[in-house]
Amino acid sequence: MAQAPESEKAQRYLQQLDEARCAGRWQDVPELCRKVEKHAPHRTCLTHTARSDAQIAAYSAAPPAPPAAQSLAQTVPPLLTAAAAGGAPGQDALHARVCLAWLHSVLDEPALAVARLPEDCAAVAARLEREGGALAGWSRVCIVKGAYLKGAAQEKTGAMADAVASYASALHWLSSAAPAAAASAQLHAWTEKLVVRLSQLSDQSTPAGRHVDSIAALRTYRYWAQHCEAAPKSGGSDAPRAARQRRTAWKAYHDTLSHILRHSLAYEPDTPETPPLHTQPSLRLRQRAELKRVETVYEALLVAETPFPRASETNHEVEAWVASVMHNWRLLCGPTWRDADLGEGGKEGVARSVLDILYRAATKTFHSTRVLRNLFTVHASLAEFELAFKAYDSYVEIVTRAKDRVEKSGEAVEGIDSDSTVLRTSAEAIRLLCRFGSRHEAEKALRIGHNIERWLEQSEHIRSASDAGSVASNDTLVEPAALAAAYCALGISQAHWARYTYEVEQRAVLQAKAVQHLRNSLSPTLGHVNNVEALYALALVLAETRDVLGAIKVVKRALSPVSKKSTTISTDGVLSSGITSEFGRERKLIPLWHLLALLLTSRSDFIAAEKACEAAFEQFGDPATLFASQDHDAFRSEHLNKTLGTNDPTHGIVDRLESFEKSSILQIKMTQLSLMETMEGSVAAVDGCDELLALYHRLYGDPSRQKPAADVSSATMPPPKSSAGTKRGSIFRGRGTVKSMQKEPSARNSSVFSSKASTTATQSGAAPAIQVTEEDGTTHGNGHHRHHLFHSHKHEEDHSTIGRSPSKLRKRSSASLRRRAVSDAAQAPEVPPLPANTANETQTPHNAANTNSPHRSTSSSNPRTSAETGDRALRSIPHNMDHSSAPLHHDDQPPKQDVRLPVPLPNADYVPADPRFSKIQERRQRVSLLVDIWLFIAGLYSRAQMYQDAREAVAEAMRLIEGLEIEVSQESSTAKSLAEKDWGGGKSVEELWADAFTARGEMLVAQTWHHQARTDFERALLHFPDHPAAIVGLSNILLDIYGEVVPLEPVAQAEFVPSTTSPSLPFAQTDTSDKTRHLASHTPSVENQLSPPVLNRLAARDRAFGLLSTLTKLGSGWDYSEAWYALARAYEESGQMEKTQEVLWWCVELEDTHPLRSWKNVGLGGFVL
Repeated sequence: MAQAPESEKAQRYLQQLDEARCAGRWQDVPELCRKVEKHAPHRTCLTHTARSDAQIAAYSAAPPAPPAAQSLAQTVPPLLTAAAAGGAPGQDALHARVCLAWLHSVLDEPALAVARLPEDCAAVAARLEREGGALAGWSRVCIVKGAYLKGAAQEKTGAMADAVASYASALHWLSSAAPAAAASAQLHAWTEKLVVRLSQLSDQSTPAGRHVDSIAALRTYRYWAQHCEAAPKSGGSDAPRAARQRRTAWKAYHDTLSHILRHSLAYEPDTPETPPLHTQPSLRLRQRAELKRVETVYEALLVAETPFPRASETNHEVEAWVASVMHNWRLLCGPTWRDADLGEGGKEGVARSVLDILYRAATKTFHSTRVLRNLFTVHASLAEFELAFKAYDSYVEIVTRAKDRVEKSGEAVEGIDSDSTVLRTSAEAIRLLCRFGSRHEAEKALRIGHNIERWLEQSEHIRSASDAGSVASNDTLVEPAALAAAYCALGISQAHWARYTYEVEQRAVLQAKAVQHLRNSLSPTLGHVNNVEALYALALVLAETRDVLGAIKVVKRALSPVSKKSTTISTDGVLSSGITSEFGRERKLIPLWHLLALLLTSRSDFIAAEKACEAAFEQFGDPATLFASQDHDAFRSEHLNKTLGTNDPTHGIVDRLESFEKSSILQIKMTQLSLMETMEGSVAAVDGCDELLALYHRLYGDPSRQKPAADVSSATMPPPKSSAGTKRGSIFRGRGTVKSMQKEPSARNSSVFSSKASTTATQSGAAPAIQVTEEDGTTHGNGHHRHHLFHSHKHEEDHSTIGRSPSKLRKRSSASLRRRAVSDAAQAPEVPPLPANTANETQTPHNAANTNSPHRSTSSSNPRTSAETGDRALRSIPHNMDHSSAPLHHDDQPPKQDVRLPVPLPNADYVPADPRFSKIQERRQRVSLLVDIWLFIAGLYSRAQMYQDAREAVAEAMRLIEGLEIEVSQESSTAKSLAEKDWGGGKSVEELWADAFTARGEMLVAQTWHHQARTDFERALLHFPDHPAAIVGLSNILLDIYGEVVPLEPVAQAEFVPSTTSPSLPFAQTDTSDKTRHLASHTPSVENQLSPPVLNRLAARDRAFGLLSTLTKLGSGWDYSEAWYALARAYEESGQMEKTQEVLWWCVELEDTHPLRSWKNVGLGGFVL
């Protein structure tokens, strides 16, 4: 029977009653019900339900009281009667049923509440809409309210799956229903309760989340985010309890996104329709953006609503939040995510945002060791080591005080990291200091090691007290893995400090302790008997202590299959397991294969050593796995590569390696060339240098393209386009023929600011003739050996040389095929030619006949600067002021500036993978390595008597050093920046100059140009006073001067003809042995004064003795056999035969276990793998 239409007043009062109920104005409901009853007496179900709702709301707001509960229970029969009345409209009946369910819920009767409600509130809503049109405001509230009450009651009865279904049905209706003009306060409140509870149950990181799949959970959370955006900013929902509930919903949202990230679950972006494939953004970009958005909202709520704790309290929610953020950071900055997947800022941007979160979390915690530990970790990942170790020092201070308090009072301190975590963190600190630091950091690592030893003793004491029952502690046992990491770090810190200490007696003690601690870390009781990192450090220490057999045994154990397990490379080393990296174990074994090769060379087993070097690459299987398949196309021309479509970007394992790992690959290749030199001669090794340079290009790219943007005013003029200046030209080759060493860039002799010098050098230089080495070892041609990366194919068809094939450094084949492969393997842009008119140069034998006086390098005779003065003419300074006249005598005395203190220029930072060093530091690492390569090549050329090519190689190294010096000077205006290498490997600019001058000095010694070589050795020591090779080279020349093998002063070039086959003969005609004994025993007196030449020779001997005596006490020279042999000679020249015999026996012991190359070439990280 259809209802009669309501009157106008009835409709108005019904609308007012609906609005009052939707707004929660329960005090107005009784009066409005009275008016409705007067004008619409047939709506008794509606009015009775409204009064009951008001009564229940008042009961819920007031403190519970038994009389009130009894009064509330008495409303159940009338409501049942009203709901059962057949004449009530459908929406009024729904209101009554929901009111009954609310009543039972308030009276804690969940089963009755479920029984009163319909099976599916959303289905009822759809039916009512079909029957009566639009739903009233309170009807919409009842749909959501009923679903929430039913779900809450089902939760209490244990039907969790049914509860989730009830909540989800209402959410689906809310998402699909037409939105109201303005959501009412009650609709918002009940919707918030429902969505918050469903969000909590959808948390995929908790067991409750098993009832909801991840895609449905994300839909719930996204609706929650939309709901919050439309929510009113103030009102009853802002009560503390409601605010806390909202925060838990956002936390569940964040935890679910984190769970999806960590377990690689299906992620569905929030997009209504799928865009075309070519415009679809990366799913990872959108996943990261959503995670960041939720992270920001939840953190803001957490920080705003969390008070600062008391000293005895811990904010557990803040600490849990920090742990979750750090977990996500390790994944996002790990090997499975790329910078392109993370949007603007890449991995560095993620780390910076994590730092901000950690610092804000520190404002809501009191001395939180978790926050400090994570600050240390993230700062270190950004190469901000000073800030990282400030956080670590604060961390250690808090932990130390807590441990002292526990030891004295026996009361456990809440919120302090466990002993295992403290040991792991300290082990990570030692790892960072020893891998990326220098002497000062090695000393700090040793102090941290002493702290670890003290903590281990303290932990053992506390554990003993706990076993006796005097200390109530649940965390007194240290995990075996943490103990193993602690012992390994102890061994590394002591072995590392042994390389730096000046105390000779302590060095052997430190090395013995290091071996003991490393063996302790490999103890079977700790369960890490095959830890590759500890085995590597132990083998290297044994090698440095000359226990070659023991070191070989340890290396073979590390390389054996028993050590094969899931190897990880994580962001913070030992602090977390991280993510398993592709070929992680094989990557870690590269330095171990290299170490095995050097150990075998110390036993003169060169064939086995070469096989060990090849095994380092063969462990990856197909060379395309390591270097990518595109490298195989190097045998074809560029046209064929483009035609066949082989220029697509493909990546091999080397493209995912860190800088230190790439360095290890290059060091193995250099060892291979040294082995070839030993077995086949220097000429054969020279022909393999192209592969070394091509390999550097494949690993690091072209360094000329990686230079920071230079000031336009200081740029040199570009060279003219020619065969030497096109794109196929490269720094990986020699320049044109250099007629004399005047065209070499000396240290700070040629200014890149001078376009005139650059232009002059560009105009000079002819194409060199090519010297061909025949199979019988003879050479012909009117020029020197042309060494560069790109050889002519036509030439290679006519001539053959001894060389390597490009089969990824493993197999040997014809030289022509190798050269073709190398010639197309890399391309680099043009570079400036050799600057002309450089100072402090050394004349070549070609110019000796044209010189009437000995060559003397003095700073006073050169308008250009020298290493001794360090002066350089200043260029004009750009400014906006009017030009004024120069001061008096300006032309005679122009302003000069120390090149070590140039005007700093801003330089953008570049973010490498891990740690993210600054761009200048990253370039320092790469240039240092490339300089070492060029100097290594120069040594091969020099030993092959190809001196012109050796000079070009040294000149190339000097160009790189000069460019790096300018870049470092632009970054920092202090001389300290040039003298220190800073964090992260590489060498300082001063040490690189010393290396270059030493290499040139050794080349001159090979040509018997001793006085010119002495000048270079002296300049090397000016840059780096403790340079071992420079000290030995200079000392040998000084001892030769003392023994009159070399004249005291350089003679005219016409009289002094260098010989390449035999050493120079003494210039004195007297018996040198008698003269030596006379000088050693003679005491000057008034009657018999020594002549100035004799005094100079004595001074030369004494200076050599002082230099060598100091060097052999340093960490860089204590096992340097050449230094000890020179020292033995100094003792012999002084007549101290017992000392001579003792030192010579030590030389024999060193040489007996001396590798082909230094142990330090195994890895830049020292004892840290």
